[in-house]
Amino acid sequence: MLDKILVVIFTYNEEDKISLVLQKVCERFKNVLVVDNNSTDKTIEIVKKFSVYYVKHKYNLGKSNSMKTGLNFAELNHFKYVAFMDGDDQHKAFDLENICQKIYKDNGQLVIGYRKNLNNLNFKKKIGTIVLSKFFYLLYKKKIFDIQSGLRAFNIFEKKNIYWESTGMRHYFADAEITCNAVKNGCKIEQVPIETLSSEKYKGMNILQGLYLMLMIFIWRFF
Repeated sequence: MLDKILVVIFTYNEEDKISLVLQKVCERFKNVLVVDNNSTDKTIEIVKKFSVYYVKHKYNLGKSNSMKTGLNFAELNHFKYVAFMDGDDQHKAFDLENICQKIYKDNGQLVIGYRKNLNNLNFKKKIGTIVLSKFFYLLYKKKIFDIQSGLRAFNIFEKKNIYWESTGMRHYFADAEITCNAVKNGCKIEQVPIETLSSEKYKGMNILQGLYLMLMIFIWRFF
């Protein structure tokens, strides 16, 4: 049933985590692609031990372009759905499976995993998630609990409605841009609660980048 879905996992120097992540994901999914952003540790050597596809970028292209690599691979190999997941073990394989089951059974367009218990996050990430959700609702009139969630799946045939341009210093904005484009273009968006890991460290955007993201959310809405 899940053979039409390609799971894309992003890595950068994840030698301590990637083996456990792949063990769990490969128990549930047949088609897995690891997109590595030119890791300098043993990440790729570990990945090669698993029955998965893998691509190693010659340079660190950032998350956004890694997502595009995964989408291009899925299109070339005729998958109907693609699911994105980080390789640092911040997401659970069973949550990924629930999201993929949801999009497959409903023949959905976009399914986003949202962290259901923000109290388990550190203060910065908790406040950032809440502020972005409220700001998003103010502009788009759509309640999305976790617009920046990296655990999501979408129908490849919706590419024209959700495609993202964020790159460079905005490479972490891709998930939010996908969400904004999907709402603007009337895509059916479903949300699935996922586990919130108390050990999750704050990584990715700082406060200034968060403010920049809010500006981009405004721009994506009106321009």
